[in-house]
Amino acid sequence: MNDFVLDPNSHEGNINHKIVFALERLSHVFRIQLWEANKQFQLSPLQMQILTTLRFQPELDSVTAVANYLQLTNATVSDAIRVLHQKQYVEKHPDPEDGRRQHLTLTTTGADIAEELSLFANRIGEFVTTLPNQAEFLESLLQLMQLLQENGFIPLQQMCTT
Repeated sequence: MNDFVLDPNSHEGNINHKIVFALERLSHVFRIQLWEANKQFQLSPLQMQILTTLRFQPELDSVTAVANYLQLTNATVSDAIRVLHQKQYVEKHPDPEDGRRQHLTLTTTGADIAEELSLFANRIGEFVTTLPNQAEFLESLLQLMQLLQENGFIPLQQMCTT
């Protein structure tokens, strides 16, 4: 019989399986919240990610920067940004030094939507404040992220260890 981490029946006595399963369940919470937001804003999960990225990481102000951060192709991100621009959530400004390059900024509406999309993470943060040993928990998560980065699961530019 195979031993699959995502099989709840394989968890008995295996803390590693339980941890990975818990991480998967937590990621599910984020996916569900994004789909709920989709009903309200009629945006794809990618479009929502782009809005929140531009809102909270404004230095990522080009298609290439956003694509690299999200680990997607420029074409995929460009298509999503085109729709966001049509909906008047994103503005494009030509680079004064390189006319081929465009800088991306959020409109007021785009910024408002990004903030609304981020509220669920704040609510999750309220639960995190109740956890014991937060510093140790954070250290363990950062170590896991480091290992994932070292093994190619997370690009270096997405690492935040502070």
